[in-house]
Amino acid sequence: MTVREVPVETILPLRAQVLRAGRPLASARSRQDGLAGTRHLAAITESGEVAGVVTYFLADSPVSPGRRAVRFRGMAVDDAHRGSGIGRALMREVVAGAREAGAEILWANGRDGALTFYERIGFRVEGDGFLDDDMQLPHHVVIAELDAVTA
Repeated sequence: MTVREVPVETILPLRAQVLRAGRPLASARSRQDGLAGTRHLAAITESGEVAGVVTYFLADSPVSPGRRAVRFRGMAVDDAHRGSGIGRALMREVVAGAREAGAEILWANGRDGALTFYERIGFRVEGDGFLDDDMQLPHHVVIAELDAVTA
């Protein structure tokens, strides 16, 4: 398995399948997807299958204003590949990209179902939970110092 930067069109099908189940493919697009500096990563299996995806970009953190931050979103791993290290591999590449961008911290609006994963690799959960605007699923802000991420 390799992780590499890909065009947004490569990541949309898995993002839609995992994060927007039952909705049209277009619902998997985010407003940040086309912004300058936004990067899309895919974990590709030896057979060429997209097994995991994530998008990241510079964005101020709501809980650490004034610090150079990278936000990631749209992280998804195909159910058939969960528990195989793909999430960690994606996060390693996000951390490397955040360092390259001069960021101090990494953050996301993490689904509550994924909070244990984020905490295991060095993120802390901040503030009260909330429902996302689209799918109405519970989320929390997760944040980490770059050096604390152990993916």
